[in-house]
Amino acid sequence: MWQLEGFDSAEFIREYWQKKPCVLRNAFPGFESPISPEELAGLACEEDVHCRLVIEKDGASPWQLRYGPFSDEDFLELPETHYSLLVSECEKWLPELGDLLDQFRFIPNWRIDDLMISYAPQHGSVGPHVDEYDVFLLQALGTRRWQYRDERLEDPRLIPNLDLAILSEFDPDQDIVLNPGDMLYLPPGIAHHGVALERCMTYSIGFRAPDAVSTFESFALELERLGGSVPRYRDPDLELDRHNAEITDLEIARFRALTIELLEQAPELWRDAVGKMLSDSAIGQEAESEQPVFVSDLLARDWIRHPETRMFYHLSSDNIQLYYNGHMHELPHTPEILEYLQQLCDQREWPAALINRCIDIEPLEKLLLELASRSAILEIDE
Repeated sequence: MWQLEGFDSAEFIREYWQKKPCVLRNAFPGFESPISPEELAGLACEEDVHCRLVIEKDGASPWQLRYGPFSDEDFLELPETHYSLLVSECEKWLPELGDLLDQFRFIPNWRIDDLMISYAPQHGSVGPHVDEYDVFLLQALGTRRWQYRDERLEDPRLIPNLDLAILSEFDPDQDIVLNPGDMLYLPPGIAHHGVALERCMTYSIGFRAPDAVSTFESFALELERLGGSVPRYRDPDLELDRHNAEITDLEIARFRALTIELLEQAPELWRDAVGKMLSDSAIGQEAESEQPVFVSDLLARDWIRHPETRMFYHLSSDNIQLYYNGHMHELPHTPEILEYLQQLCDQREWPAALINRCIDIEPLEKLLLELASRSAILEIDE
């Protein structure tokens, strides 16, 4: 449906990715949004849809932030200008947008976070700000003016006492206008400000960048799950020349060494900690019990990945670890299994023919039964 035109992914990664902004003119020629502003507003009225309204003027207070779901009355009460509606994870509610995300698969799947769609009337914006993740900003309707700096802002200063992280000082050195089909790439830390010049919609393709704390928490959870031995504090060279209420530098160093020893656990522990963290999803957290599924339930049916399901795999010499929704399933590492597994990861819809071929291979049959029992995949109704 969409095709990223005139784009050299190798050149982009080499010259721009996580390095500097890039303007891509007519990246998607003739781009037409599959959802209108009115339909986006309707989506923002639904339960479980993550959405926000940012009202710069004429609200209860300057730069007011409100969370959905909203009602028709909420939209009728909005000012004529200077506001923005932002709806996150739109690919979960509009499956055709998955085809658009496929254009960015030159970046690993686990890095892609979601597709957010924003609507704004004239002068609408969310204020000058900084994101700590990569983002492609695709203009879908109308025109938007973008101002930004070429260099990363290391010490952003924010307007105090706001629910929004808006810069108190913003000194752009670039000023462009995007038309439908144009796209702007911004690496992390780039201060930017987008203002609607007319009624407009912008698609934001954001990328995940887990921080060190989240990674460490996942590692600790995996360590706790395994219930293995954990190094404990020791002080055979206990210091005597000190006050009994003092914590010495040497003791702090021992604790630091204790943690470093813990982090140098087996690579398999890190592998599973990272794989489960990256694949964790709402459906994995919500599924408290498995539903019994049989091979006969799988046969002769088309299946689809749950919109919340995340699937990634890791290759070991003898095995393949498939991570999905915070779980790990291990399969033998054979060329045939890897080929089918890559198809399952690449495709959102799994036709009956593919399901039937996988069922003929016992490890894949077990995998499909497990995925179905945990609602990671859903049967497509006729």
